Amino acid sequence: MGQKIDKEVFDKFFEESYCAVEYANVKAEFEEVAAAGNDIFTGSYEAKNLNRENFILYLTSESYCDFETIVQETVDDLNPEILDAVMDITEMQGDGDEVTEKYWETQRELLHEFLLRLYDEVISGWK
Repeated sequence: MGQKIDKEVFDKFFEESYCAVEYANVKAEFEEVAAAGNDIFTGSYEAKNLNRENFILYLTSESYCDFETIVQETVDDLNPEILDAVMDITEMQGDGDEVTEKYWETQRELLHEFLLRLYDEVISGWK
């Protein structure tokens, strides 16, 4: 990959190569992290006041990072060719993160979607 890759080329490659990640792929690991109960939330907020709209704001940094890592590793495991391309572009181009924005955006969207699903299936039942 010695040539400069532009955003449009990467986006097309991503769309053609991406293997979708479903909640089922992360469910067990998400629930394992959530098994810590109220310990996944900061002490500044009572779990009984949490709701679907605000609970993500009150996750501890550690638990949020744990969820984020689970999503990233799952995306990468299911899409090794995309990961290789992202790494190559990032190493070879000063604007690598801008070119590979679709990869990072997809992970952020999945994390948010999966956290909401975790809330619906697990955390909302804590009340």
